[in-house]
Amino acid sequence: MIDPRLIKLKPDKIRLIDNDGKQAGVFDFEQACQIAADKNLDLILLNAHQDPVVVRLGNYSYFKYQQEKKQRQATKKRKETKEIRISFQEAKFDMQRKAQLIKSFLEEGHQIQVKLMLKGRENLFLDMAEAKLNDFLSLIKEFTNYKIVQSPKKVGNFYYVVLSKA
Repeated sequence: MIDPRLIKLKPDKIRLIDNDGKQAGVFDFEQACQIAADKNLDLILLNAHQDPVVVRLGNYSYFKYQQEKKQRQATKKRKETKEIRISFQEAKFDMQRKAQLIKSFLEEGHQIQVKLMLKGRENLFLDMAEAKLNDFLSLIKEFTNYKIVQSPKKVGNFYYVVLSKA
């Protein structure tokens, strides 16, 4: 079988690379087809922009499979920073549920940004906010191990910390 892209080009000369990676030389298109047929291999287009066109001998279906496999690997879901928000009046059970969610995110390899939302007068009680965040971090410690990437910090109406897998 011949690479369909190669048939569209209809080149006069082809630089042929053997199936073990060594250069076989420059051949006419018909000669290259004959060599491929003799060795029971396919012609695979590597570079159409060079003169002469670069073609390799090999199994075309395997080559196509490898290309699709690389493309799937490249488009796999990237690791990202997930955000978990807790409030000042968060109930114990809700915090446990969010800690379990954090555990699953950390197992997938994501970074976690835990944000404690401060509303109104809650902004005045930063020591209580820090205690609430530390309680939540100790609750997470019961479920999974983590390391603190960015220490607790207050920005605007949020008090946050960034975690990652230990």
